[in-house]
Amino acid sequence: MTNPYGQPYGQQPPPPQPGYPASGPVPAPAYGQQQPYGQQPYPQQPYGAQYPQAPYAQPGQEIPNYKGWAIGCIFLFWIVAIFAIMKANEVDTFKAQGNLVGAKQASDSARTLCLVATILGAVGWVIGIIGFIVAIVAASSVPSYY
Repeated sequence: MTNPYGQPYGQQPPPPQPGYPASGPVPAPAYGQQQPYGQQPYPQQPYGAQYPQAPYAQPGQEIPNYKGWAIGCIFLFWIVAIFAIMKANEVDTFKAQGNLVGAKQASDSARTLCLVATILGAVGWVIGIIGFIVAIVAASSVPSYY
């Protein structure tokens, strides 16, 4: 039987050459000490690892981004519509990364912002039209002395 250095048990490993670090396994640091540079304390996930899947975001499911609705909300309530457009763009970014959970959350946020912008914009337009009609009626009811 041989030891990790390839020599039979009972023999010492060869001394390290000058200028090179000693080969062989590196002992684990004691509790509270840091890992040597270049060694990871835990295994790294491979590149492109998938995010955990939620039950409501399946890989084959289409996740809407509501970008058209968000752009249309610019004419209703532009302050909220800008944030809705930003969330709609995040949906596409998360889908491209494979993060379906993040894409679903961004889609829900974009839908909520679009709904808020639509309701606030519609209420604002209705109040504006009513105010315009009231102003016309008030202006026409003023007696003219000429």
